[in-house]
Amino acid sequence: MSKSVKIWVSILLVTLAGYTLYSMFRISNQLSERRADQEDVTANGTNGTEAPGDQPLKPVDLDAFKMTSQEAEQFAFKDLAGKVWIASLFFSSCPHECKSLNQTISALNRDPDFKDVQFVSVSVDPDVDSPQTLSEYAELFNADPDKWFFLTSDLPQVQRFGRAIDVPAAFKTHSRSLVLVDKEGKPRGQFRYNDAADIARLKAELPNLLAEPSGSQDPVQKDKSKNMPDKGPAPPSADGDQAA
Repeated sequence: MSKSVKIWVSILLVTLAGYTLYSMFRISNQLSERRADQEDVTANGTNGTEAPGDQPLKPVDLDAFKMTSQEAEQFAFKDLAGKVWIASLFFSSCPHECKSLNQTISALNRDPDFKDVQFVSVSVDPDVDSPQTLSEYAELFNADPDKWFFLTSDLPQVQRFGRAIDVPAAFKTHSRSLVLVDKEGKPRGQFRYNDAADIARLKAELPNLLAEPSGSQDPVQKDKSKNMPDKGPAPPSADGDQAA
């Protein structure tokens, strides 16, 4: 084999090796991006800030859940009626993701714009997260027990709560979602705690929800007027439309 042929063969081999390395690098990047997208879907139920589906979610039935707070007291979900609140899922033994999630919530809790907002953090590890454990965990974030509630219950109940706010809930699952719920109990959007743009949109949406009139999840209370004597036209209701 002549010297010139050897040179061309060498060049060809180097070129092929370079192209092979480039192809492998490109495929690796594509697989990494695909895995990241799949993790986002698993964690949030959606890639956007809004809950999936074209139809708005129904109001959360506040009477349907029985959970215990970090104060070892049964949490009265009915006390959330007429208030704007933010729901999330976590578990105390999670070393990274959940701590970062709750650090974000802690920052929001100290933000004056959120002074009228309640926070509801539900554990997806009820076997470990007893009220005592949650109380100690809450202290890590200086959580105000009158405003930020760490809740535990049996897993089926937690899963039903996850379905109500449209966030996947299973044993020790991660979720990056902060679910914003209006005064009528309707989930109005999902926002990733670790996405600055999502947090900015959450803050932008909040004043609208706080300004909305309070609704009621008790249609019986609103229907009592049908059994009362007619005393003339009633004044305009301050509560606005009845919740669906």
